[in-house]
Amino acid sequence: MDNKQFGKVFGGVFGAAILVFGTANAGAYAVDEWIFPSAKYGEYTYIGTTDVSNMAVADAKSMFVTQAATFRESAELHVTYLDETAQYPLKDVEISLDETMERAQSGSQNHFIFDLSESQTRSFLKKQFNGIPFTEADIANIHLQLEDALEGGQAVSRADISSDALEMRPDVVAQTSFSHSLETADALQVLESLDGTVLAPNETFSFLTTLEELTLLEATDAELTEIASAIYGAMLRTNFLVEQRSIGESVPENVPAGEEAAINRSLGVDFAFSNPNASSFTLNTYVQNGELMASIHGLPFVHIYDISIASDVEIEPRLIKQFSAFVSSGNEVREEGRDGKRIEVVRAILEDGKEVEVEPVSSDFYPPVHRVEVYPLTQPEAPATEGDTVVDWPVPGDPDFVDINNNGIHDAAELTYGEGDTIDWPVPGDPDFIDTNNNGIHDPAELTYEEGTILPDGTVIPGTEGDDSANPSSGGENNPETDDDTNSDKEAQYDKGGKRVQP
Repeated sequence: MDNKQFGKVFGGVFGAAILVFGTANAGAYAVDEWIFPSAKYGEYTYIGTTDVSNMAVADAKSMFVTQAATFRESAELHVTYLDETAQYPLKDVEISLDETMERAQSGSQNHFIFDLSESQTRSFLKKQFNGIPFTEADIANIHLQLEDALEGGQAVSRADISSDALEMRPDVVAQTSFSHSLETADALQVLESLDGTVLAPNETFSFLTTLEELTLLEATDAELTEIASAIYGAMLRTNFLVEQRSIGESVPENVPAGEEAAINRSLGVDFAFSNPNASSFTLNTYVQNGELMASIHGLPFVHIYDISIASDVEIEPRLIKQFSAFVSSGNEVREEGRDGKRIEVVRAILEDGKEVEVEPVSSDFYPPVHRVEVYPLTQPEAPATEGDTVVDWPVPGDPDFVDINNNGIHDAAELTYGEGDTIDWPVPGDPDFIDTNNNGIHDPAELTYEEGTILPDGTVIPGTEGDDSANPSSGGENNPETDDDTNSDKEAQYDKGGKRVQP
């Protein structure tokens, strides 16, 4: 075959090949674009938190395959049942991407489809919420609830599985009791009306608000305080939250220490608390065997709440002395006084019999009532004998007033002398020794009397009639003929017994 003929044959074969190839590719393109177009999501389309708008379904799936592995490693699912929260293990959780892609609707918010293991959910509940009697129906419903919680594909998801839909039987979760002083018919009617009150999820109970609805006005505040205190005592043994609580001026007689919740309608003093759980509880109040009872019914808690007194300190009252012109002698007790108290309350949280936390509850202070005694304004004078000068003893408020024994009478005025008695002043170490100026001399021995005063034992104060020591012509100890000028100018000095001391 010559070259010309070969060229014609080759050209024909090559052209046919090009035609076949072009036709094939054009057919595939036509099939993809016109007959079986590639699926895409429309505008404003989200799967979980990811925007897949205008993205091909196949591309979106490929992207989520990579994200699924990361999600299992880093995502968290927090599961709460009443007073306990645990983290569900997501390491082996499967994400059904095919089903997720198929269900996704363009222009809307879509969720992931998760496939959890029900047996894993059962094991998780038993381990983390030990002792809670979930039924099989409860476990199945909780399992679906957990899958729904993961649909958003968020880094942290939360599910509260404690709800009124659970089939487990409610039980008494907390209660308290103490002897009472309820006497009025309205007080007992308050108990009956409160019995069976439903404490709804995340709602607040107010004692005064409830009382207004009952319109029972004859019950005393003291009686209402006992009822509110019983409810408070039961509430302390749950995870409920105190919203408002006060105490009275004095320690109540019947209410356990640290568990008072005072009510005062005229001042608007209320008691209120809230139920932070996703399930309801029921309050019961009644009198049984002579005791006031309060209990709370509902789903069982994971923890046990134990209330105890960390500190109970008695505070003694002070003695307050008052003086009145209406009291002539002795003293009058105006207020007997009463001890005060400081009570510190704590709550221990127990799990499986072990203490996991101790938290402060309250610090209650009841101030003491001080004892008040009233004394007369004027004080009794010291008995005098013939020839004595009556001493004007200091009274409370005077600078010279001395009252070590706190009886409202100047100490020196309490000394009783008889004619011819010797004044035996106390010395340091004696129980009656008084020395407020710390000079080592009994204070009454230093009293300065007016000229002419003679003590009952015959002792003459220097500078008064009959005192030879002050007369230069008597030849006494202070005679200038025997003493130098310096000593003559010195004041007379006396020892602790009131006798003249040689200079």
